[in-house]
Amino acid sequence: MSKRDSHPHTAVQSRRRGGEDLRSLRALEKAIDVSPSQGGDLRVNLVYPNKYWIAMSNLGFQAVYSLFCKEQGVAIERAFLPDDSDSEKSEHDKSERGIWRTFENNRPLTDCDILAFSLSFETDYTNLIALLARAGLLFADAESRDQASQKADFSFPLIIAGGTALTLNPEPVADYLDLILVGEAEEFIPEFTAALRRARLEGRTRTELLYELAQIEGVYVPQFYRPQYHPDGTMESINADLRVPTRPKRRFVKDISKFPTYTHVLTPETEFKSMFLTETGRGCEMGCRFCVAGYIYRPVRKRSEESIAATVKIGLEHSNAVGFVGAAVSSHKAISRLASSVAEKGGRASLSSLMSHKVTHELAASLSESEYKTVALAPEAGSERLRRSTGKRVANQQIIDAAVKLAEAGIRGFKLYFMVGLPTECEDDVDQIGRLAIAVRDAVMAISGPTGKAAWVQLSVNPFIPKASTPFQWEPMTGRKDLEEKIDRIRKIIRKVPNLEMRFETPKESYFQALLSRGDRRVGLYLLRAQELGKDWKWILSDKHEELLGRVPPISFYVERRFGFEELLPWEVVDSRIDKGLLLREAGRAHKGEDVI
Repeated sequence: MSKRDSHPHTAVQSRRRGGEDLRSLRALEKAIDVSPSQGGDLRVNLVYPNKYWIAMSNLGFQAVYSLFCKEQGVAIERAFLPDDSDSEKSEHDKSERGIWRTFENNRPLTDCDILAFSLSFETDYTNLIALLARAGLLFADAESRDQASQKADFSFPLIIAGGTALTLNPEPVADYLDLILVGEAEEFIPEFTAALRRARLEGRTRTELLYELAQIEGVYVPQFYRPQYHPDGTMESINADLRVPTRPKRRFVKDISKFPTYTHVLTPETEFKSMFLTETGRGCEMGCRFCVAGYIYRPVRKRSEESIAATVKIGLEHSNAVGFVGAAVSSHKAISRLASSVAEKGGRASLSSLMSHKVTHELAASLSESEYKTVALAPEAGSERLRRSTGKRVANQQIIDAAVKLAEAGIRGFKLYFMVGLPTECEDDVDQIGRLAIAVRDAVMAISGPTGKAAWVQLSVNPFIPKASTPFQWEPMTGRKDLEEKIDRIRKIIRKVPNLEMRFETPKESYFQALLSRGDRRVGLYLLRAQELGKDWKWILSDKHEELLGRVPPISFYVERRFGFEELLPWEVVDSRIDKGLLLREAGRAHKGEDVI
């Protein structure tokens, strides 16, 4: 997950209406190819630890929901973050406000065999902890959780979780989960449910079940792995139980065309309204050194044109808008034809983002034919020098030319994504963000102005956050004060330019995300203590937690420290299947200003 991936999550959250009863939303939903069972021998509650609006905008969450729906004998329900501000709840609901309930049948969240969480963003960890606490399932360690399950006179669910955030680094919440899926779920879920049924038939204990599940590729059972630390706070070793793999391996699907990933529940209550989304592929061939998608989804896999066309056909039967999503949508060789096919059938096509050097007149025309008037381009850095250092192989003129082609085709809205605080960045690199944004604005205005429908440019600037399994995983994050100064420099350059606005994620939010992105298992103590005190994430950054001194390093240890190349990193408890030598080589080439190999 790149920094850009997480920013829309924050923006969507801020726009979501409050005080709306989740149950009233069911009538707005249109199911596509899913028919959840209301009865079965396995009861699964699938939870996205954020509001309905955000959850149902997430294609990964919808995909996992569909996979469970297709499992015979599985009764699946969804759950989301409840809205305590709802003043119209019944007295019955108010009396049980401490109990979080399922979306479909309003059952207590603990009324299931499997409590499964989908976590795409690290910043939802606080919601995960809060949910577990209110459900009576938050324990300081696995031993306490096992003891509680043995004493419980009701169904005590197995707590599992997966998603991009946990695939990158599962450690900050590892103590609070029974099982973590590292990687992709398509082939895992059938194996998982089969193992559960087998264990139940054979009368196995909870611990015996976890040992069996730990043998499945992609499964990480944290209680079987114990990290040890040096006196200076760095990791010394990870001791694995002899009965489980030394390092669980990230799971990936070799042929993703066998598993179409698209919207299974249409609802207007999402960021995309009633747009049908379909995935074009996983991974990105660019290999930008800051970007998760270019590494954690390796090898790069593109869906066949035939498989995407089949999902487009399904989508147009239920919606007049089709969105093509993926890390490198515009690099798919058939994307222009696919987008044009949507327009030919009277629909609207959109692409999640465009690579500037992949924008052709044909692609621009296909988007214009769909009457889709806003596109996103991601230069990431203002200068060509810094772009080369980060692995973003695109020149300023290519970015401007791409905007021009799109404007000539009738596109009027442009979103430009940049980062500040990238490794090797200097003041001139920061200033050039504003200058490039103005150059793009001037170019598209020159084309659109005479038409009477002037173009507009939205500049999105976000702090760079070092992410696991990328060549920049060892880099420190720039301090909050310096980041604020960089953002202010850009603001001053563009503030008097019409039709150009700027948005940014606050350095404080990014700093917190960096803590969770780079933290080890001890960081979970911050989350636990904040929940116990009724504090939010801002308290964690306040340094007002003296009782934790000596038990967990200060936050700057994780965020602003350059990790050593020889250091054992928290996320190396699992095998990401990415050659560490490759990451080391690319890290060195970045500081020399050399292109990605």
